Parts: sequence; C-alpha cells; structure tokens
Amino acid sequence: MTDPIKACQEIFDEPPREHSWWTRMFYLNVMRPAWLLANPGDKLNQLFHNRAELWRHGRIVWGHVVQANVLLFETGFDDCPGEIVYSLDDPQTVDPDILTEVAEKLFSLKGRTPNAPALAGIADYLTDEFTRVFGLEVPQAISPNLRCHVSSTMFHRRHLPDKRLSASEFPVIVSPDSPHYVLPLPSRYWPEEFLHWWKEVGTTSE
Repeated sequence: MTDPIKACQEIFDEPPREHSWWTRMFYLNVMRPAWLLANPGDKLNQLFHNRAELWRHGRIVWGHVVQANVLLFETGFDDCPGEIVYSLDDPQTVDPDILTEVAEKLFSLKGRTPNAPALAGIADYLTDEFTRVFGLEVPQAISPNLRCHVSSTMFHRRHLPDKRLSASEFPVIVSPDSPHYVLPLPSRYWPEEFLHWWKEVGTTSE
C-alpha cells in the first residue's frame, strides 16, 4: 500500500487550504448533535467553534481510537464522541502499530486507580467519559519511544466509510498549535487503496 498519509496530504492539499463554498457549508460543516447544543458547558463545543481553522490549517497525521461510543461500530445515524491518540512527529516516521500499542495501554487504564499521578489522571479521564482533553500528552511510561497526545473528538458518520467505524486507525487532522483539536479526516480525502482496506476490515470483523 502506498503511504496513506502522504496521499491524504496531496488530496486534501497543504495548508492554508481553500475549499469551495459548497464543501465548507454542506460537507465539512457538520452540525452539533442536540445533546451537545443543550450542554454549552461541554468543552467539546470548542472543537466545533474551531473547525473552520482546523480544516484550513490542520496537519494530517495517523490517529488511533482509544475509546469511542459502541454505537459507532454499528450502522446508525447518531454522531458520537470519542478519544484519539496521535503523534505530531513527522507522519512518515510514525509506525501506526506503535499507536495501536499506545491506544491499548491507555484504554487498559480505564476503571483502574494507578499509583502514578500522571497515569491516574488519564485513568480518571477515560473512566469519566465526559471529561474532554485537547492535546493531553501521553506519559513516557505509556509511550517511551514516541511522543504522543490524546484529544477528544467527534465522529461524524457522514465522514466515515459506510458511516461507521470499521477500523481503529485512520488519518486525522490536528491543529498545529495548542490546544490540539482533532477530527478524523473525511473519507472523501482518503486514497482508494486505504479506503478499500478499511472496508475489508469492516467486512471481516462482522
């Protein structure tokens, strides 16, 4: 498979990006769900307030799901939140398998009470499921060889192949500066080879 991240960067273009009015208004501009509109104090609203800048200036890197609403792995209509781990290092040097390992270690903290304060903070945040973070640095105890961050995100079904999560790794777009807002890169901008792989994973996992 050709490098999916490099291909996505070429398809989506380099920042600052200019998208057509139709793309901005009807494809990238996904509306907030009613439950989020009803909770203005939920920090996930910040992601929606900064989406335009994210699409225009964000960096495309590998991302991996740490946790997501189980509804997203099935066919449905609701957009749901989740957590993504990623690295801001050069994407060509990042092994997605390492992100998989980091994501699994992070998720294993959920529901636990580690002695180390840094790990305990992450465990509390993942267990709560309503705490939002944007660019939380992953402790070296979890990822000793790759500097990683975690951000809360929203999974828009319109932007996912077959409108559901079939695999846990995919291209994401990240704010270059802190706070690091993150969204899955819409599948319209994925290369065909990677898109085919994603759908094959979804078929074999059913």
